[in-house]
Parts: sequence; C-alpha cells; structure tokens
Amino acid sequence: MKEKNYDRLRWALDQLPEYRPGDECWDAIHDGLDRSAGASERPLADRLPTYAPPAQVWNALSRDLERPPRLPHAVIRTTGLRLAALAAAVVVVLLAVVGLYLGNQGPEVSYAYHQEAAPVPVVADWDDDESSFNRAREVVRARNEPHLNNLGQELDELTSAREEVKAMLVAYGEDATIVRQLAEIERERDDVYRRIIVEL
Repeated sequence: MKEKNYDRLRWALDQLPEYRPGDECWDAIHDGLDRSAGASERPLADRLPTYAPPAQVWNALSRDLERPPRLPHAVIRTTGLRLAALAAAVVVVLLAVVGLYLGNQGPEVSYAYHQEAAPVPVVADWDDDESSFNRAREVVRARNEPHLNNLGQELDELTSAREEVKAMLVAYGEDATIVRQLAEIERERDDVYRRIIVEL
C-alpha cells in the first residue's frame, strides 16, 4: 500500500533536529533500576506491617474449635429428606404415566375428504366447419347422383337435428346430456361428410 505524500513526510522527518541524551542520564536510569532491584530482594513478609489480633478473636476461635462436629447428623437428616422427596417424585411420575397409558382416550377419529376436479369448460367449436358442410351440400346438389343425394339428405337431417339441440342449449343452458347429444350429432355429421368426400 502506498502512502499519500510519503516523500514530503520523509523530507519533513529528515529536517527535524536530532537530540541525544547525555551519558549521565543513562547512568542515573541505571542506578535507579539497581536500587529498586535491591529493594525487591527483601522478602515481602518482611516489608509488610504486622498487627496482633485482639484476644476476643482468639477466644471465639478456640470456642468454635472445641465444639463437637454436628455435620454427620445433619447430613443424614438432609439425605433422608432428599431420598423421601425423590421417591415421592418417582411415584408421582409413575402414576401419571400409568394413568395416561391406561386412561380412556376416546374413539379414534379420522377424516376423509375428496377433491373433485373442475369440469373442463366446453368450447363450442361446432360452427367452425359449417362452411365446409355447406360446400359439400352444394356439390351434392350440383351432381344430382342418387347415392350422393341420400348422403346429402342425411346430412340435412343431421343439420336440422343439430339446430334443434342448439336451441335446447340456449333454452336450458349447458346441460351435460344436451352437450353429449350435440357431440354425438356432430360425430355423425362428420362421418356423413367423410363419406361424401370419398364419393366425390
């Protein structure tokens, strides 16, 4: 990393005057360090002040030391109480577990559900090919052949039936049975149309 204005800073530092301490300063520092080292050679206990405790303190200590220890009796009593409390807690936990295990949990409930798919909307595309049917009818009339005339008459009947079913759709709404009838009529019309095309 390059410092900004490094050259100027270096030049300014070089312009500062140099001062050297005299040898007597270093000697004074050295003597001071030697004196403190000599003082620390003495043990700390010798340097601390001593105080004699009052007689009451010694009397209280001696009385406490003469008493018989009561610790084992207290430990036995405390241990007995702890064991009794622990045994009671274990009994309570066991009773709770047995009660939960044997308790009547009631009937098992299960839920069943069914998700129905939404019906696919019907796209009314049965009028898209009507121009092809009209051209086929015109060709049949123009040729005027008996077999083609029969197919043309069948196509006309299916077309009129189709118009009736479409009127029923408008009157009763998009009922599934009516839509199926219309689809069946359209399939029959397609079949007749194919036979006309084959004959032509």
